[in-house]
Amino acid sequence: MPYATLCDQITIATPAPAVWNALVDRDKSRIWAGADFATDWQPGSSLVLTPLIVGKKSADKGEVLRAIAPDILSYRVLPRVSGLPDLPENYSLITIRLAETAGQTRLEVTHSVPASPVRRGKNFEIGPDSGRNHVAFYWRSTLPLLRDLVENRDTMALRIARHAARQ
Repeated sequence: MPYATLCDQITIATPAPAVWNALVDRDKSRIWAGADFATDWQPGSSLVLTPLIVGKKSADKGEVLRAIAPDILSYRVLPRVSGLPDLPENYSLITIRLAETAGQTRLEVTHSVPASPVRRGKNFEIGPDSGRNHVAFYWRSTLPLLRDLVENRDTMALRIARHAARQ
């Protein structure tokens, strides 16, 4: 199965342990990621990722692959929205690397996502690039929220994310 691999990055003006904490803290991830990550973040542990979308109740299953604080976090997940069957080759792979220099942390995320099946409805068509496009949008949206949360910025986007996480 063909995969698209996307990479994104952001620099956060705090030490790596603070960024790591925001990645693995369940309450904080609800804010910046817009999802509940139910796991203990131990390699081999199961992961249940529930997007916090109003009116939608779905959970994506996955597994923690690596968790080396405060340097690397890697997991795989099968998003139900992908429409793909639950087979190992259909899982997305997410790897987050942190590198601290002079009190600032560079976060790099690599997300490999399989091609989506083509689906058509009355007023829509989902093509093979839909997963890649969604992942690119997701990280462009969430990494600034993560930075704002960890740096204790008071932004409108973060206020909205905090409110949504409480719902």
